[in-house]
Amino acid sequence: MARTSFVLGGGGAMGAYQAGALLGLLQSGLVPDALYGCSAGALNAAFLAAQPDVARAEALATWWSDGSSTSVLAPDWRSHLRGLPSVLRDRRGVLSTAPLRRLVAANVRAHDLSELVVPLTVTTTCLDCGQERHHDTGPVVDTLVASCALPGLFAPVRLPDGHLHVDGGVVAGVPVARALADAGPDDTVVVLDCGLAPVTCVGPACGVGDVGRGGCVAPADSGPGALEVVLRAFTVARAVANRATVGTALDDPRVLVVPHIADAWAGGLLAAVPRGPRDFSQSGALIEAGRLSAQLGLRSSVR
Repeated sequence: MARTSFVLGGGGAMGAYQAGALLGLLQSGLVPDALYGCSAGALNAAFLAAQPDVARAEALATWWSDGSSTSVLAPDWRSHLRGLPSVLRDRRGVLSTAPLRRLVAANVRAHDLSELVVPLTVTTTCLDCGQERHHDTGPVVDTLVASCALPGLFAPVRLPDGHLHVDGGVVAGVPVARALADAGPDDTVVVLDCGLAPVTCVGPACGVGDVGRGGCVAPADSGPGALEVVLRAFTVARAVANRATVGTALDDPRVLVVPHIADAWAGGLLAAVPRGPRDFSQSGALIEAGRLSAQLGLRSSVR
């Protein structure tokens, strides 16, 4: 029997757009038989894997729109201070992972990934060998925190394999290749790449910052602080590295790419583009744009 897999890439605050797209897909009757996620996409995937229905997708959208996501993914100065002792002690991360751990524990009621209703595979980067790793078993909280552990900001996480792991977006932020490796010949792999610099673009006009002029330029936090510099550099590095890992996967007839934020902006569904992965000021607009974009993309694909 043909199955449907959802692949959810990372993107910080752009996860709101992805949550809206998930809601749109489920409202259209498309339910995942398997989920693959990385970074913020892994959080969305785990949330949905516990209960893959419209009500759960609505609850996920609410989490992104009511400000709860901000304290976890864009913490205030108090979190910086809480993370300072670990920096002074082992110099592994500036921010505390405690809020993220509490979030996962409260919303994903499973101890191991294998216990979720929908099979979930979470992508991390092994810091010891520099390779992508895909986990379909293992402790839920530790694995999700590892997938979101942006190097330098959050401390790496030691997983049961004995290795330290960090954000999967370092090398494979949109794990479509793994999903295709697991897919059958008649399956559908739906890809939701929510990065401001989409790595699954198939045409020349695929960047929010340079739509229509042949570029993949994405706006990023432009403040003078060290954190903004790190995030901007990571956005650029992620785009370059991840396009290589996606490779020819987009040519596979089983792949359906949901329209990007760039497409939503160019199509008039989004009035303005967030400044970067820590800009949560437009979460409500992103959710609605994602919902509409996913539904429009789904209709186009079946014509």
